Amino acid sequence: MKPVLKNTLIGCSAAYAVLSLLILLTTKDAATGIGLTGLILGILFFFFGLILCIPAGSRDIGKGLLLSAGLVFLIGVSVCSIFPGNMNFH
Repeated sequence: MKPVLKNTLIGCSAAYAVLSLLILLTTKDAATGIGLTGLILGILFFFFGLILCIPAGSRDIGKGLLLSAGLVFLIGVSVCSIFPGNMNFH
């Protein structure tokens, strides 16, 4: 894996980890917030990755953003589907 691609992937994963930690410490319904953060960040990383893949100079950064978008989006979807909000089992 190229160093630029690896650094972009690590940076995006770190951004998701920091935001997830902040949500975990500040909200009452943390699982839903962490899942929604993953969904939103995944979509943002995807669009920015597509834009950065167009010029040849930033293509490696764009590929890293697309790769991290897939991983973050997958984590967000899995967390949101495991912990549905406001479910009452009576």
